[in-house]
Amino acid sequence: MMSKTVREIAELYTNYFKEKGHTIVPSSSLIPKGDPTLLFTTAGMVQFKPLFTGAVELPYTRAASVQKCVRTTDLEVVGKTERHCTFFEMLGNFSFGDYFKKEAIEYALDFSLNHLHIPKDKIWVTIYLDDDEAKKIWMDAGIPEERIVRLGKKDNFWGPAGDSGACGPCSELYLDRGPEKGGPNCGNNPNCKPGCDCDRYLEYWNLVFNQFNQTVSGELLPLKQTGIDTGSGLERVAMLLQEVDSVYDTDELKSIIRKIESLSGKTYDESTKQSFRVITDHSRSVFFSLGDGIYPDRTGRGYVIRRLIRRASLFARKLGIHEPFLYKLIPTLKDLYSVRYPELKDKAKDIESILKKEEDLFLHTLEVGLEELESLLDHLKSNNQTVVTGKEGFRLYSTYGFPREMTKELVEDRGFGFDDKGFEEELEKDRDLSRASWKGKKVQYLTGLSASPELKTEFLGYTAAKTSAKVIYLFVDGKSVASAKQGEEAVVVLDQTPFYAEGGGQIGDWGYLKKEGFQFQVQDTQKENETFLHLGVILKGNISVGDLIEAEIDTGRRQNLANHHSGTHLLNGALRRILGNHVAQKGSIVSSDYLRFDFSHPKALSEEEIVSIEKDVNDAVNAQISVKTEVLDIDAAKQSGALSMFDEKYGNLVRVISMGDKSKEFCGGTHVSNTKEIGYFAIIKEGSPGAGNRRVEAICGEAVIEYFLSQFQTLAAKVETHNLNAKETFGDLKEFGISTEVPAPEDLQSLFSKKGNAAVEFLRKLRENLETELEEKSSALFKAKKKKEQLSFQMNPELVDGLLKKAVSLSKGKVVTEVFTSVDAKSLKDLADSLKAKEPEILCLFGSVEGDTSSLVFMCNKVLNERGIHCGDLLKETLVLLDGKGGGRPDMAQGGGKKPENLKSALEFALGLAKKSLG
Repeated sequence: MMSKTVREIAELYTNYFKEKGHTIVPSSSLIPKGDPTLLFTTAGMVQFKPLFTGAVELPYTRAASVQKCVRTTDLEVVGKTERHCTFFEMLGNFSFGDYFKKEAIEYALDFSLNHLHIPKDKIWVTIYLDDDEAKKIWMDAGIPEERIVRLGKKDNFWGPAGDSGACGPCSELYLDRGPEKGGPNCGNNPNCKPGCDCDRYLEYWNLVFNQFNQTVSGELLPLKQTGIDTGSGLERVAMLLQEVDSVYDTDELKSIIRKIESLSGKTYDESTKQSFRVITDHSRSVFFSLGDGIYPDRTGRGYVIRRLIRRASLFARKLGIHEPFLYKLIPTLKDLYSVRYPELKDKAKDIESILKKEEDLFLHTLEVGLEELESLLDHLKSNNQTVVTGKEGFRLYSTYGFPREMTKELVEDRGFGFDDKGFEEELEKDRDLSRASWKGKKVQYLTGLSASPELKTEFLGYTAAKTSAKVIYLFVDGKSVASAKQGEEAVVVLDQTPFYAEGGGQIGDWGYLKKEGFQFQVQDTQKENETFLHLGVILKGNISVGDLIEAEIDTGRRQNLANHHSGTHLLNGALRRILGNHVAQKGSIVSSDYLRFDFSHPKALSEEEIVSIEKDVNDAVNAQISVKTEVLDIDAAKQSGALSMFDEKYGNLVRVISMGDKSKEFCGGTHVSNTKEIGYFAIIKEGSPGAGNRRVEAICGEAVIEYFLSQFQTLAAKVETHNLNAKETFGDLKEFGISTEVPAPEDLQSLFSKKGNAAVEFLRKLRENLETELEEKSSALFKAKKKKEQLSFQMNPELVDGLLKKAVSLSKGKVVTEVFTSVDAKSLKDLADSLKAKEPEILCLFGSVEGDTSSLVFMCNKVLNERGIHCGDLLKETLVLLDGKGGGRPDMAQGGGKKPENLKSALEFALGLAKKSLG
């Protein structure tokens, strides 16, 4: 075979299929478009799913791509094996109703023999059990029958990607790497063939013959058109052609490993290879994910990326690296991959910055996690326990990011066992919760229907709020039914509808479907391909497929949605004008109550910036700009300067919404006809959803007046409570017709009518002034109160005498335990000093509860230290029961934790430990 670099293989592939009439389609984002059943793009065919079902007009009938993919199903074994990766690139060629089995097989064999130069006698193939057609095609192409193996559904029936979509039998190409790769069991075994678990036969190309569309319920329906979906792992092909034993020894991954060697001072060898491989693989996944706008977070995709960063950091620690490290690999990754993915070149600096911040964050967590592990092991040892339970191990995994294998290795080094089965049970519980939270209840209705003209819903909602319609499909419990009755939750598909289906950040419409004797409450509207799904409950009567009904949206709610969606566009424009053109939309939610907008920006917004952004939007509202809607050719739309989402897939025609010179964007949502309809705009919250991004929440219309009314009613109550001079805080409001010291409801209405949108800025300033004065006043009162309480606590001889009387007398000293409420650590120490002055041989074990936190103070004199008491060690073991942390000296220690309900039992546990030393 002829050795080729990864880059050369990718170029050979795309050039070959371009010559065969395929359109070369760029890699799509790692965020799957329009598929709630997938967290990441996991295969080359994901972006083509609608084309296989015929759900959209075909832009081409044959295509090829080099697709970036992330899969984390085998995360725990990455680094241990020769081939497992979380990030990989997939070579794929696709046919949508064009060629089928014969051409797919011939293309794969021709490319293997004449372009990759794989010897023909080294190629084996597998086929699905009953696929005699594929067998004949392979034999006609020159593969002898003895090198064709039939395998079952587990191996040779592929798909769908996610819970629904195109699927079918497949045929795989294998390379025979020789008997020496078979190991001791298969090296000389004449029956060894593809399907065996040994390393002799390596699959390098999978040809899927798409014939079916699988619904969410598992039903296989014939596809409107057959199709071809192939996948060949680029790294795996490179491994075969470069004749190395691991994908990590191929040219691109090897260059990353060399960089790690240079930065770490360690050598890649048998003892370090797992750490090197984990860091190499995970750095690629993180680099490409951050490049596609997937940032570390607590949930969803962001959680997966955070796990990868933390797992890589843990393995870097095994190489002796105790500081942020992964971010230093970004320049190398940029040089390697910006040729195939040029958009990464400009993003590399931002990726580096975000990654470093996330690493900094985890290093603190890591130290705390290692302390937690030590405390756990010490606690187990003191209780003669020898096994770390699955629950305890999973807590280290989920809270501190410790992979199972690392926790297991650490505890086994200390002589403890690890409950693998219990860990797996906890992991499965977590997976179930993750699936439920990601997909949600509604996804059961996203049926994966095979598209047909009968199931296409015509959307009339841009111009109509009400229309007659025909019921063309019904679902109950996710299954197709002919009719549904009163009280049942159902999904109704209509031939036409005024209901907007969730999309572009805007949530779906509510409303009613009605006819004589029947009423259905629409509680949400979703869409799959061009089929609109009306989700809700039947309030009265029955409904059947074929019925004629009236569909009517909740127009008040729709107006609020339009206000907030148009407000979102104005906000986007304002952000770019005030913060800079680097601002790019990263996500949005448009509801009837508020809007949320995520955008790229490196730091928090200042109060001045927030006020300026609000003013910019409100100026646009006051300007009463007509909102223009155009449907344009996509090239014309781009040339017009309209903004679009970077990773959004658009058709040939796009809808463009313009608001004068304030905003121009691609958008399929519903909008006001004039900006004056928005009424008012106010930002209510600014924060960060993840490194490198900011999030703004805002409200429009009457909600702004209600918001400030609620704010000032709350503040007015605090003014009265703290005896503040509200008039001095607010100033003289007579010019606005406000005679009271604190604005009342009618005053706010008057203020908005007189000042218009300028009232937003004015009220924001009033509120800030009052909040500042309240905070200062409250802080002073609180400090005075605490000082008085502490003085009373410290100078209370009755309390000291009472505690001495209840102390437990042991043969080598006394122990007193007590739980207090809202007493600070200094006061507890002062109390313990008073007790020790009267009784030198006493150990004080004090705890205090405040809200949902608990704190501990343990103190004694040195005479008890000599008898075996070490307050620091005693505290450390006790804090395990409180999920806390702390430490100290032999004579004094303090710490804090959670679980205040466990504080009493924690002190009893500490007393039991003390008894072992003091008798």
